[in-house]
Amino acid sequence: HGLGPGVDERFGFGRTIDAKTVEAETARRAAFRSEFGKLLGNDGFLVLPTVPGAAPLKTSTPEQFQAYRERALHLLCLAGLSGFPQITLPLGSVDGAPFGLSLLGPFGSDVALIGLGRTILDAARKV
Repeated sequence: HGLGPGVDERFGFGRTIDAKTVEAETARRAAFRSEFGKLLGNDGFLVLPTVPGAAPLKTSTPEQFQAYRERALHLLCLAGLSGFPQITLPLGSVDGAPFGLSLLGPFGSDVALIGLGRTILDAARKV
């Protein structure tokens, strides 16, 4: 099978990025990580939806898939850009589809993040 619509184009775009751009964006990412780390501190956690809503329907148009992808990336990019740990808790549903709540913690908070997630899941099961 080939790549889905838009995927090949994104890989193609990636191949056009030059070393100067990579260097500039790497510095920009480091600045983001530093600022985001200051906001979280040593023991703060960010709670956010994992994705912006129910997944697009199979019958969605390419434009609808792209719009959803772009909205989702605003939420999904934080852990990748920062390098900080993130977990998703399957806590609900939207329009009959599973929906997750994400917890994102500061660098090195992996074990604490898992513990917090376990506490939240245990509490949700009791409700």
